[in-house]
Amino acid sequence: MTTMTMRDRRTIFPAVRTAPRTVFEYTVTASPRTIGQAIQAAADAIEDDSLRRLSPDDAPPFPQARAVLALLAHCYALQIYSSREAASLAARDRSFPCLCQEELPDACVLRRFRAENREAIARCLATALRFLVEQKISSGVVTKAGVPHVAEEASRRIIMAMFVDSLELDGEPEEDLAA
Repeated sequence: MTTMTMRDRRTIFPAVRTAPRTVFEYTVTASPRTIGQAIQAAADAIEDDSLRRLSPDDAPPFPQARAVLALLAHCYALQIYSSREAASLAARDRSFPCLCQEELPDACVLRRFRAENREAIARCLATALRFLVEQKISSGVVTKAGVPHVAEEASRRIIMAMFVDSLELDGEPEEDLAA
């Protein structure tokens, strides 16, 4: 790419023409600074037709489903695998109820959502894990990590969450399961 230069009459330095600032606002995206930002960007990038809605009231762009998607990806990235614990985190997060119109998802809803949206969760979780790896690389803790390894780790963490939930369900009395 060539840039147009011309001499500024007042100085000896060449003036360089650049595109107006508005061009950069739409073409340059800032990289996420937190894991939450990385996960939210990944959740927002999921196509509407590849995401199962959380409730019948959830219409495209599925804000409730994307909120739960981000919640589960964040929990799994932090190695919180229990759906009960994830539901508890959602209840304690002041911003989460606003996204779900005051209807907080319980552990059963989170398990169903995970089963119906496993691929979308894996994609968001892989983004979160890549973000964590990049942080470790920049701090010198890790030298590199391959994309296949990150995808395998995301899949492993989802399986771990399914296993933890199955152990929790095995310990529940049968009348609790019927509710």
